[in-house]
Amino acid sequence: MNTPSSVIQSLHESYGTYRLHHLSAAACVHAEVQREIDLIVARGAGVVRRRDIGRSIEERNIVLLSAGTGTRNVMLWSQMHGDEPTATLALLDILARIVQDPLTPWLAEMLSAITVHMIPMLNPDGAELRRRCNAAGIDINRDARAAVSPEARTLLKAYRELTPEFGFNLHDQDLRSVGDTTQPAALALLAPPSDPARSVSHTRLRAMRIGALVATVLQPYIGGRIARYDDTHECRAFGDLFQSLGTSTLLIESGHWPGDPEKEYIRKMNAVAILTALWSIAAGSYEDAELEFYRDIPVNGRRVFDLLIRGLEARHPSGWTGPVDLGVMFERNSDRAIIKEIGDLSTHGGLETHTIGARPLPPQLARVEAVVRRAEIYDLLQIYRHDAGPGS
Repeated sequence: MNTPSSVIQSLHESYGTYRLHHLSAAACVHAEVQREIDLIVARGAGVVRRRDIGRSIEERNIVLLSAGTGTRNVMLWSQMHGDEPTATLALLDILARIVQDPLTPWLAEMLSAITVHMIPMLNPDGAELRRRCNAAGIDINRDARAAVSPEARTLLKAYRELTPEFGFNLHDQDLRSVGDTTQPAALALLAPPSDPARSVSHTRLRAMRIGALVATVLQPYIGGRIARYDDTHECRAFGDLFQSLGTSTLLIESGHWPGDPEKEYIRKMNAVAILTALWSIAAGSYEDAELEFYRDIPVNGRRVFDLLIRGLEARHPSGWTGPVDLGVMFERNSDRAIIKEIGDLSTHGGLETHTIGARPLPPQLARVEAVVRRAEIYDLLQIYRHDAGPGS
């Protein structure tokens, strides 16, 4: 008998057989995604159905992909923000798994119980420019009420046609920690509220159970690196709107993993968790998820940097010196360094951490010095080695 744990274990172990290895975040632009969609649809021979449902401001087509024959609809949408491609790649991996062997018993049962509808790239113009907003500078996820953008109108039209029972709102988030720990959040989950009072309706309760299930099944693979996104109500956001309209909606934010700048492991976690959640919806097993597993997820924190440098000595022209740590963040899609904090950072962590006085010296020391130089504070912060004095 299949269980959520056995399904995700199978998906985790076999991921290399269905992952689309030739696709990467750098290649996640409209033309490449459309080409891959065409290949998946052709390989599926009717298993995956494609329909153009709208066009962006710059006339790029927006595609809806559907699989399954069940009367219960589940809708997933990704890359609403053009510079957030992780879940788009995961959705394509999921489709590749579906067409790989749709007669796998658990998969066949799922596809007979529900119909899965995916919009892998809602903001193709933003994806082309690798920026958050659409071609007119509108944040689509703040356009759910006014719907002035063609992308928002496309999503609303699809929603009204499908009236999905469940929804998955898929994003990437900036670097955050798991609560007040020094661990980076690999994923952040949220069953968004449908009103400012953050009421827990039946609709939201089901979304919380899906979140609890995702957190539970990922535990063996991701440890405690799951956070909860801020649940302040935002009436202009699609997740909050759809929750209020009766669709149990779960937000999944792709975070970060040490030593994984391309988010390949996060992509895998998305693929295996989402597909397991879809199976659980079809089987009804999500109803057994304990709400405590959702409510106990720590909220997103701010105690982690892209680069944490320990063991520096600060020097001021007045003659003052003192030991400091340096917290550095990198702009998304850029190597530009931003110095976020200087001082005692013993309560913080980093995706990458270096202690300058450590032996042997890390090979990345030159990069550390380059970061400090680019930040134009080299006259203030001198990198010291215990064995050789100033410099690298």
